[in-house]
Amino acid sequence: MKYDIAEPPLLGVRSCFSLCAGVLTPERIAALARETGRAAVGVADRNNLYGLIRFLTAAAREGVTPITGALLETDGRPLCLALVLNAGGFGRLCELVSLIQSHETRARYFSGSRAEAAPPLEAWEAKPGRPVREQVLANLLAHGWEGLALASTDPDFLLALRHRDRRDLFVKLSYGEPFAKRIRWAVAHDFSCLAAAESVAENAADAELFHLLRAIDLRVTVDALPAAQRLSPAAFIPPPGRLAAFFNAVPEALRNADAVAERAAAADIITPRPIFPRFEGLAPSDEYALLAARCRQGIRRRYGRATPPVTARLAYELSIIRDKGFAGYFLVVEDIVRRCPRTCGRGSAAASIVSYLLGITHVDPLRYNLFFERFLNRGRNDPPDIDVDFPWDERADTLAYVFAKYAGRAGMVADHVTFGPRSSLREAATAWGANEEETARLVRAGLAGDESRIPHTIRRAAARLKGLPRHIGMHPGGVVITPGPIAAVTHLQRSPLGWPVIAWEKNGAEEAGLVKIDLLGNRSLAVLRDVLTEVNTRYRAGLDWERFDPLADRDTERLIASGDTIGIFYIESPATRQLLTKMGTAAYEELVIASSIIRPAANRYIQEFVDRLHGKPYAPLHPALAETLAETFGIMVYQEDVSRVAIALAGFSPADADRLRKVLSKKAGREGLRLFQERFSSGARRAGMTEAAVQAVWEMILSFDGYSFCKAHSASYAQVSYRLAWLKRRYPLEFMAAVINNGGGFYTRQTYLDEVRRMG
Repeated sequence: MKYDIAEPPLLGVRSCFSLCAGVLTPERIAALARETGRAAVGVADRNNLYGLIRFLTAAAREGVTPITGALLETDGRPLCLALVLNAGGFGRLCELVSLIQSHETRARYFSGSRAEAAPPLEAWEAKPGRPVREQVLANLLAHGWEGLALASTDPDFLLALRHRDRRDLFVKLSYGEPFAKRIRWAVAHDFSCLAAAESVAENAADAELFHLLRAIDLRVTVDALPAAQRLSPAAFIPPPGRLAAFFNAVPEALRNADAVAERAAAADIITPRPIFPRFEGLAPSDEYALLAARCRQGIRRRYGRATPPVTARLAYELSIIRDKGFAGYFLVVEDIVRRCPRTCGRGSAAASIVSYLLGITHVDPLRYNLFFERFLNRGRNDPPDIDVDFPWDERADTLAYVFAKYAGRAGMVADHVTFGPRSSLREAATAWGANEEETARLVRAGLAGDESRIPHTIRRAAARLKGLPRHIGMHPGGVVITPGPIAAVTHLQRSPLGWPVIAWEKNGAEEAGLVKIDLLGNRSLAVLRDVLTEVNTRYRAGLDWERFDPLADRDTERLIASGDTIGIFYIESPATRQLLTKMGTAAYEELVIASSIIRPAANRYIQEFVDRLHGKPYAPLHPALAETLAETFGIMVYQEDVSRVAIALAGFSPADADRLRKVLSKKAGREGLRLFQERFSSGARRAGMTEAAVQAVWEMILSFDGYSFCKAHSASYAQVSYRLAWLKRRYPLEFMAAVINNGGGFYTRQTYLDEVRRMG
């Protein structure tokens, strides 16, 4: 690729992911590059790659070449601008950023009195007691910077590295800053120069927002913001022609920027293929052989013998898992679950017989007709996602096991915490000088929708803050494990609890090819464990966690149908209790339906479901739906019903049907939804449906907009509900004591105490 030297690439732009030190979103940076006629643009945030995935996606959409980088700083002082030239360089940059981040987070979370609580050092972390700047330099001297271009204004840094190599080492010249002295130094020491544009804002209109962010970060008012923190015109994206004009006297710096942009391969640093963990270092073929053997063992435990339906379903699933290279992932999850078997595997993974045979999930997918293609299908390119709940007080030990066994290869998924409706108002008001009482009053007014009581300046400031990243948190349960060092795939930092955290949130991690395992804490599993332990000890009840199966117990069904479900996980909310009493029946499969249909957009279908359950006649909207929706009385209840109806009625492939479900569940891609509607309507009409029937089915599909549940997920949780209901009926005192001791559930502690009194 050849770039027009009149419009050289922008190298070193800071996005809003330079937390509180940049205002431009990755999407806006890519759009600005296109609008100003630039073929390439490079984002380099301070010591992080948080916004990388969004940047790559936006750059592809805008048709510009993305150049990945980071501004490396240590102890508040710039060290160098590091730009990625290839995949190997990306891995090196991740290692360097991890080194710096680990120093910052250890100093923040594990110094002073907390030093003894610090987790053991891993290979990617800085060593305490030595300046991190020295450690970064030592790392570069020891391992080089192949695949990176480094541009710095630090003479000591440049001279030290020159002893190893001169290649891809530059004196940085920054747009808007005097550079005569730097050029003289570069000539005297035989260094090349690189033209950078470390912009943090689009134009002067962004200055107010930038100053607000800096005030928030420094915990001062905007009026008290130091002059050094305020923007100058040099901080704005240079308009067309300005960058070339500024560096007109040093064409070499522009040519070097052009050459770096040509060599950069940022668009190829993220693999489109899933990055799966390796189990015990086995080759993929050996992983598959072990998985198949474990499944055969599971058949004896779960079914007693291999019947034709079991054999056929297992062969079908294993063939997909083998062809997609997923075997190691299942073995890793099984390894985690084996260590703590008091679990509830849930989500779409519960539709898999492989998950069931391995003990990851506990509902028989054949007996309850669970839709495997919601979890995996041959046309689906994204990796599987297995969710496992553990007793809430055992989760920390489980994570400790994961990070010990897979040390250096595991990390928690991040959460990119943004300014929300409340925090944007609170932070804006405080930064503009409101005291604590005034700020609380303004926040209450904003949340109540009474914007007339909020000064225009604060209202405008809060509106601009909303949605920008504020800080980096940790996903409640998402863990990723890589086959090799994880610090070569993404940078890491420590959470306050000591867990390694990757750069990206769940969507970004998925787009980067990382395969998430959700390990979540669930109070109700602790309730179940504690009650079983108590009644087995006190009454010799002989109840076994794995074999305890009350799903056909009529007394338990009657208790659930009465709505007497306070304390019972998943079915104790007022809306669910009201629905259960309306139904008047609650066999296990009916409970699965009831717990799935409770979602905001489905309110209009709930009464119709109850009426049909009680015998109201109905005719399927199309013969193809008679079997597809037979168990839910012609009403779409589960997430996979969207896929199944699209396949049966409109001829969608399983992969396209799953994409339709995703567009609905993520509340994104409205244009894509319109195209799906046109395709669905066309296919349904070809199948002989009337326009009115097509519209009725599409409206049912739209009821899944936002959150909804797949059948396998609800079946897994309803199984826990049934077990708890059985225990509540037979051992009410022990049950309620366990609920209260484990922190309750939907209601306050007082409500549960009142329930104990009501029960006598």
